[in-house]
Amino acid sequence: MSRAEGIGVAEFEEQSDFDKIRRIPYLYAFNIITAAALLCTVTSPLALFAAELGVPKDRIGLIGGIMPFVQVIAVVFLPIVMAFGHRRVAGYASLTRYLCLSLILVAPMFQGNPDMVFWVLFAAMLGFSIFRTLAETAIWPWSQEYMPSFIRGRLTGGIAVAYLPVALVGSVLVQLWLDGQHGIERFFPVFAIGLLLGVIAASTLFGLGGGKPRPGSARGFDAIRAMQVPLRDGNFLLYLVSSGTQFLVYTVINLFILLFFRERLGISSGQIVLMAAFIPVGAALGSVAAGWFVDRYGTRAIRVTLQALQVAMLIGLMFVTKDTPGTIFIVGLIFFVFGMLFQSAISVGGIYMLNYVPPAKKESYMTLAYMTDGLIGGGAAFLAGWLLELLASNTIVISGVTLGNFETLFALSAVMVVVSAITFAMLKEEGATGVRDFLGQFGRGRPLSALWGIHRYGALTSEERRRDLAYGFGKTRSALVKEELIAALSDPSFDVRHEAIQSLSHLPPSPAVVRALESMLAYDGLVELQYAALNSLGRIKATQSGEAIARFLESPNPLLRARAARTLGDIRDIKQLPRIRQMLAEDPEIDARLAAVSALGKFRDSQSVDGLLQVYRELAGDPGSMVGEPRSKVVLLALAKILDWEESFSREWRHEEKVLGYRLPGLFGRLSDDLRKRSNAEHSRLLLQAAAALSSGSTGTAFRALQDLRPCIERSGHPEAGIVLKLMDGTRDIEQPHRALLILLALSMRPVLAG
Repeated sequence: MSRAEGIGVAEFEEQSDFDKIRRIPYLYAFNIITAAALLCTVTSPLALFAAELGVPKDRIGLIGGIMPFVQVIAVVFLPIVMAFGHRRVAGYASLTRYLCLSLILVAPMFQGNPDMVFWVLFAAMLGFSIFRTLAETAIWPWSQEYMPSFIRGRLTGGIAVAYLPVALVGSVLVQLWLDGQHGIERFFPVFAIGLLLGVIAASTLFGLGGGKPRPGSARGFDAIRAMQVPLRDGNFLLYLVSSGTQFLVYTVINLFILLFFRERLGISSGQIVLMAAFIPVGAALGSVAAGWFVDRYGTRAIRVTLQALQVAMLIGLMFVTKDTPGTIFIVGLIFFVFGMLFQSAISVGGIYMLNYVPPAKKESYMTLAYMTDGLIGGGAAFLAGWLLELLASNTIVISGVTLGNFETLFALSAVMVVVSAITFAMLKEEGATGVRDFLGQFGRGRPLSALWGIHRYGALTSEERRRDLAYGFGKTRSALVKEELIAALSDPSFDVRHEAIQSLSHLPPSPAVVRALESMLAYDGLVELQYAALNSLGRIKATQSGEAIARFLESPNPLLRARAARTLGDIRDIKQLPRIRQMLAEDPEIDARLAAVSALGKFRDSQSVDGLLQVYRELAGDPGSMVGEPRSKVVLLALAKILDWEESFSREWRHEEKVLGYRLPGLFGRLSDDLRKRSNAEHSRLLLQAAAALSSGSTGTAFRALQDLRPCIERSGHPEAGIVLKLMDGTRDIEQPHRALLILLALSMRPVLAG
């Protein structure tokens, strides 16, 4: 490699993320000052300026449509961009477009001649639009270089928020000036300030990094021929349809909603400009929220959700009239919602394109997108203006409902938004959350609490506070906090990690949650974290984790063996059933064997009844087992599950334990009634006598009375008779059985004897 070639390669070395982040202030400055310049020039002031000079609505639509329509010639500028680089072309073209726009100051000289006024404004906007197209042909692909990919959504929202105070203050000042002055000359200071701001904004582009010509990239007509690549990309063509139809509706509504409020609702130009300040307010909030969600869930679900709300807004516009109460407040709300839904949806679409477009071919892809939006948006603005003029004297009647010109425009726009949403939902987006899954996160748990907790978790917090927040995330039961809890698994604090593991078990199960919990199983030496992860995998029924959990059945730590067995019972991984049966028979630790008992009960494994009864006899014969809460009840609960009496057993035992003799005599009494109906008076009488003795605390007499019913069970022929006999025989030798055993025997015998 020659020295010159080596220098060339160094010049075109890709920027690091650190360098991109370091230059972000220039990006903020360019976007904020540019938006302020447009606020004072080509947005509502220009439309109102043209209307006051007598330009008809269809020609206002043509003026407004020039800017996007000229985007069609972007492909012609590709060779210039490739030859001189993105930064240089973008900077000088941005500066020149404001010089062209200054021609609008000449228009009032021809006041009284609407045709001449139109051509002056047309010429100013044409020059502005041509150089704007040249600038943005460079800026769009360049943005893939200077915007870090992992924060594109947050950057978009941050810029919108930063512009908000500028928009609010600027709109108020413009409104006060326009309403406080008279004559067409009052627009001049507004335009002059906008032009000056535009020149300042253009200069900030030179502070951004990258944007130099790339060695080996297409030059001249080869740059234009490279457009064939995106034209053959079916997924990108689908994106163009969605982007174009969305841009179409945005352009039309952004332009003609001003005239709708002015003509239909009688709102002054100054008030409209002031109310229009709610557009950036809505855009800021919408962009921040949409950007945050996009960085977490991808673009498709967010964009489609926003577009569904757009349709609702457009339909609602059709019912706003001059007689609607609180008109001025409704107008402000409409501007706010318009900014929130439309501008954020467009920015979400732009993020999808930045993420999808291959960097080596970004110019051809993004130029095609830019041209398509311009062709559709520009043509739409002209056609919409023509349609409004046509329908001003011709109304449409559908099913007895009369639609005026603006109502028809809103209805057609709603249809276009539906088309845009459907096509965007069909796009490929790796790793993105689907629309249904995204919306489902707001239908479960407490999403608002989750979002507030996420906000607080990102702030500076102590270990104790992070632990409390991780605990609170679990209480929300919302999938929205999934990312924070997964990130908390790497927190330097043991307590935070432990709390996060437990909280993940309260969220809706998902592959990401399962993978995160499985990763914690590898934390050898941190038994508490492994134990908590095993427990959480059981709670979310992670059936796919059976093998990873089963490995802990061989752990030297009895607590981990026990927890693994219980978790396998929770997920009911039938493949692990033989190993749990083996654990019941062979494990030397009683805690592990009791865990196997619990798991076999959850499996409802009738083949393990003999083994369970053996464990029960060992525990019932141990004097220490009768102190406090007997461990033998774990076995009885497992047997109750196998017998399908779990709920009744638990309820009856809780009541009996609370008040001695409160439930058992009643159970014996019902058994006695069943026997009397079967003409078995002797056994019925013995059961009644045993029931009376249960109030004194002794269980021996009652137990023997139940055991004496064995012949009745054998003769019953009931399908469950066999397993009841096993239960009776397995406990026959116990001298003073626990009351819980009597409850289980009474419950299991009754359907056999009654049948």
